Amino acid sequence: MRTIFEIRAGERLGYQAIADRLNVDLDRYPPPVATAKHRTVGRWTYSSVREVLTNPKYTGYMVWNRKATTSAGGRNNPPEAWIWSSAPTHPELVSIETFTAAQRVARDREGSRSRPGPNTAHTGTRRSYAFRSYMTCGLCGRRMFGKESRGRIYYICRPARAYRPEGHPASIWVREEPLMAGLTEFFNREIFGPHRRERLRVLLARLDDTHIHEHRERLVAVERQIAELKRRKERVLDSLEAADDPSPAFVNSINERTTSIGADLEAKQAALRELRDATPVAPCPELLDRCPTGTVDFDLLPEPTLRRLLDAFAVQMCHNKENNQVTIQVTITPATPDTQLWTANATSVWDDSGSDGSGSDGDRAAMRVVPPTGFEPALPP
Repeated sequence: MRTIFEIRAGERLGYQAIADRLNVDLDRYPPPVATAKHRTVGRWTYSSVREVLTNPKYTGYMVWNRKATTSAGGRNNPPEAWIWSSAPTHPELVSIETFTAAQRVARDREGSRSRPGPNTAHTGTRRSYAFRSYMTCGLCGRRMFGKESRGRIYYICRPARAYRPEGHPASIWVREEPLMAGLTEFFNREIFGPHRRERLRVLLARLDDTHIHEHRERLVAVERQIAELKRRKERVLDSLEAADDPSPAFVNSINERTTSIGADLEAKQAALRELRDATPVAPCPELLDRCPTGTVDFDLLPEPTLRRLLDAFAVQMCHNKENNQVTIQVTITPATPDTQLWTANATSVWDDSGSDGSGSDGDRAAMRVVPPTGFEPALPP
């Protein structure tokens, strides 16, 4: 189960893509067995992977109210409506942070395929688009779709009139060629470049981290309030136990007081979960050292390799119509450097001819992997 969450959070693959990978080695990743044996299919499926990734029990906590069983036709409740146990009840397989990261992937990937290449579900599809699912419109937040026109590839945002925010034109077109060149330059300078640590140090020096300290203080305050409410609840119950012959009125007052404290406790626990989900990311420059250094020409990468690299770094590209620029964001966390290192190294061994690497230079990605360079440069760039 832990592997499924690691693949989802680290490589951001879809449910079926994860199932296909697990099915390659069923001895290592045995598929689930249904309660009714005749329903067991003997392999991982889209739904079985989804059931694992959406089940919070693997965090070690008990969770109730996941479904509206008595209303709304049994639909799934949003995570905000779930009721978590106050403490773990069984050993965890994944941390809450990893579980939350997997849920974020679901929101980011909604409606997007993991498989590269044309969409076989649409018989009229003639080609695929490398940046499908990564490009979003800065004006409306929607994903941009690919389109070929006069031999050139564009990414377009064309929402219906009723969904266009003020100032949004009828359609926005962005060419793929400058996007590819800009993405290549960004990775070779900021992620794989030899001076990346120095560049990041300059950016961090300008960063205002006041919000991180304020969030940590709020978190500590809520945890302190929860501990105090638990102590108050225990003291109220202790007074009931200490009474030799409590009157009905005394018992009723104890029940009312316990209920009131319990409601306050649940509210504070919900607030704590919201604070933990909204934890701001603290910079960790050392993670850059886990990435290789060198150069890679994204235009030479086959689409499956390119998308694997973009997924590993959780790339997000947002187009700003006002200045006609694209903001690129990548994410490196302690849980993902190994996946990212493996993916980056994989770009250096691809050979379009399918041979052992003796093809022409044009068939190979130009990635040169060397050990991390640490706090370079020694001299100004």
